[in-house]
Amino acid sequence: MIGAKALALMLVFINVLVCSMSPMPPQTSDAKQSQNKENYPPVIEASPARLQAAEDTWGQFLSEYKLTYVAPDLEAILNTPRSLPASLANQISIQPSDQKANPAIDEAQAKEYLRRFIDKYHAVLAGDQRASALTLKDISLITFANEGNLYRAVYRQMNYPYPIGNGYGELRIVLSKAGNLLQLSSRILPAVDFAARPKIEVATLTSQFVGREFTYSNFAGQPMSYKVAQASEVIVKDLVIFPKVDAQQIKLHLAYPVEVGRGTTWTVFVDAVTGEEIETKQNFQS
Repeated sequence: MIGAKALALMLVFINVLVCSMSPMPPQTSDAKQSQNKENYPPVIEASPARLQAAEDTWGQFLSEYKLTYVAPDLEAILNTPRSLPASLANQISIQPSDQKANPAIDEAQAKEYLRRFIDKYHAVLAGDQRASALTLKDISLITFANEGNLYRAVYRQMNYPYPIGNGYGELRIVLSKAGNLLQLSSRILPAVDFAARPKIEVATLTSQFVGREFTYSNFAGQPMSYKVAQASEVIVKDLVIFPKVDAQQIKLHLAYPVEVGRGTTWTVFVDAVTGEEIETKQNFQS
């Protein structure tokens, strides 16, 4: 027969086993909402390791062109080139080394050489984000201008579910007609899992701005005000991803640009998930 003490131990063991096999209670809606809030907005954080990697990649880039090292001018947090150092202007040719240098490349050649340059030096242009390296499929040439002795190209980042605003997601390159780099700037964002969807109703945005008063100063510095009188003065535009710097982070908000006013206008960026007003931009000089 089993002793009382042994029986008691056996019952405890069975109870523990049953509890361990019981399914976890389903997550409540409140817990899910809390988790969603914690994951939104996605952030890009400053990283000393990424900064060092970007500087190393820049050094390798200059070494390939047999140029004396010049410290890069990098965008904060992104570690992408903010500008081409003045001493390097006209010193870097993007013409293929296996071809005879052409003293005057045409537009078709310039676009092809730019394509090859971006493909080869994507780590430099994207801040050495090797885990999610920039590819030609991630960007699109949106403007190409022939301006006298130079070509000016602007590329827009396309690997996010919505257009990127606030001056981010763009790559700008200026070339001489001989194919030499004159200017270079990149605000390409690293690839981030962006799954946010709008929760704010557009109709509510229109109504909340009617009656709103905006203040500004005229050219004489006198304080002025403008009051939104009717719904026709409020235009809610298509969704954008609005990157906003916050300390050592860039927060990626899904936002509605709301243009308010008539003649004298402002654009208010409203978070499409939380309803928070992220930033207001004055669309006129004063």
